[in-house]
Amino acid sequence: MARKRSRPYTVEDVEFVYKNYANMTASEIAEELGISKFQVSKIVSELRSYGVDMPKKTAKRANPVEQFLKKEGLPIKKKGGGKKKK
Repeated sequence: MARKRSRPYTVEDVEFVYKNYANMTASEIAEELGISKFQVSKIVSELRSYGVDMPKKTAKRANPVEQFLKKEGLPIKKKGGGKKKK
């Protein structure tokens, strides 16, 4: 299967990313515009390098495991993970 080839992004794409980055995931923006999510990240990092105040991500993909637990009415207990500090 051949992968989809992205197109160069435009001024309108940059404007859309600027206005919607806080409320949509990079994948949603990419799908809406027809560009790759890597291009969305590139636009954001370039805007930040020019001093534009881009918000941190607030729209994140929902965790499918948590969605399942909520749907089934099961309790959600998240254990602490990661390596222990020495």
